[in-house]
Amino acid sequence: MEIRIAEEKDVPELFSMESICFPDPWSQKSLRDTLKEPCSFFAVAYEEDTLLGYINTTYVLDELNLNRICVLPEYRRTGAGSRLMEAMFSFADEKKIASIFLEVRLSNLPAQKLYERFGFETVGKRRNFYTAPVEDGLVMMAKLPRKGS
Repeated sequence: MEIRIAEEKDVPELFSMESICFPDPWSQKSLRDTLKEPCSFFAVAYEEDTLLGYINTTYVLDELNLNRICVLPEYRRTGAGSRLMEAMFSFADEKKIASIFLEVRLSNLPAQKLYERFGFETVGKRRNFYTAPVEDGLVMMAKLPRKGS
């Protein structure tokens, strides 16, 4: 499995993946805009010529926000999500990030378990944060450096 920085040529596949994995997919323009953002980390996981997943983050000063992490359903539980998270934490260490924030659907227990394995803790709740369907979101945070890193 190869983890690399996302490129313009990846956008059509990223958009297709968004449509499969999220009820509120980002547009190709939004993906391109984030890709070009100087304060972003946008990486993809490939196995040979197959896009397995991606991670999309932005940061300001010493705080990073995990905007999206996505692995195609047929490649979940293959380690792609964990590899993408490790790449994000390596990037965060390089940039001297102090904390990482994210929101996750209250019902998305597999994602919550993944985040907890990486040291994230629930620090709040956003009522009706998600649409399609409407659902509360948990706010999770991880402090850096992580224990054991």
